[in-house]
Amino acid sequence: MSEKPKLEDLIKIVEKIKDKDLREKTLELIKDPKLSSKWNYKACAFEKAPAWIGSHHYYEGGLLEHTISVAELSLKVAEYLEKRYKKGINFDYLIAGAVLHDIAKIFEMKEEDGKWSFTNFLIDHVRVGGAELYARGFPEEVVHIVMAHAGGDVPRTLEAKIVDMMDNLDTTFEGFGREVQQLVYLIGDSLQ
Repeated sequence: MSEKPKLEDLIKIVEKIKDKDLREKTLELIKDPKLSSKWNYKACAFEKAPAWIGSHHYYEGGLLEHTISVAELSLKVAEYLEKRYKKGINFDYLIAGAVLHDIAKIFEMKEEDGKWSFTNFLIDHVRVGGAELYARGFPEEVVHIVMAHAGGDVPRTLEAKIVDMMDNLDTTFEGFGREVQQLVYLIGDSLQ
């Protein structure tokens, strides 16, 4: 992207969802992210967060840029594949899943004094994201898209496969040519 993405850019993508209920649920979660459980994790600012600490899109606004990129790539690839192979793709599910695939990351990270670190989150964003969508009554197909990316479940729908592959493509492409160290942190660890 040539200019810094804004939350409004992501909202414009969500507004392409034709199913009113799905569109409203997706917008609500993006605009006011909260966990349905009683876990005491506060969301960091979606627009400010990196996509991951010490990895891809590790800069302010990286999560938003990555999310927009995955959604746009998913739409373009789905349009091509549907035309080429005449496969039916549910674009509403595809958009919602692409937009929400990393939504739970905002509970895994926090910013203090200009430095990003991990919260004491025990369950990764793939599972928490899927559980949150389930708790909010999202369609099973959208929950599956979130649960089937980044090595979660095996993608069992075209929409899940597309989002998983575009997530991997965008992650790889953004970090290509520079050393990226994938790290696993224990509770209490942070990057200095």
